[in-house]
Amino acid sequence: MADLLATPDDLAAVLQVPAGSIDTAAATVALEAATALVQAIIGQRLVEVVNDAVTLYLDDLDDSCWLPLPELPVTAVSSAAIGATPVTDWSAVLPQGRLYRALGWRSLSATTAYAPAAATVVYTHGSPVGDQRLQLARAVVLSLAKGGYANPTGVLSAKIDDYSVAYEKAAGASEISPHMRDALRRQYGRPGRSARLAARGC
Repeated sequence: MADLLATPDDLAAVLQVPAGSIDTAAATVALEAATALVQAIIGQRLVEVVNDAVTLYLDDLDDSCWLPLPELPVTAVSSAAIGATPVTDWSAVLPQGRLYRALGWRSLSATTAYAPAAATVVYTHGSPVGDQRLQLARAVVLSLAKGGYANPTGVLSAKIDDYSVAYEKAAGASEISPHMRDALRRQYGRPGRSARLAARGC
């Protein structure tokens, strides 16, 4: 199921119509598209995902003791493994969205030769439905979905006399103003350099 930052009932409220009077399937598609656009602008999934498994591939330059996780906020970490071997000698710094392991993430032990490796982490990230942190993104999603649902063909005008119709061809991305894009990125974007192993060594 695709991510949703708002529900068809939320959209009905914005449209000021009874919840049962809108086309649920059409509303869901509009909300999914709007959610996808907002999350793409931010570069993060905002919805809560429980026990999501991610595999991070590390090369010979990734020798940090820190392992940043790709989605924020991180609320729990269930397990970690290097290759196929589970490891438990790590600690999670949830506010920073990263794990610390004194031996690094390309070696199982201090005597193991470093080589390219894959670290797999199972963790929970994002914000639950109703969380205040989601309100800005939710408002933008509803604004986009409202336009898409109320005018799905993009019709701008119609002339009955000669049956001509004008259509909006603009891409969905252009419907979000630069100001709102900046606001979304400030609110939800990752801090600089945190999306990769920025620090070398421990």
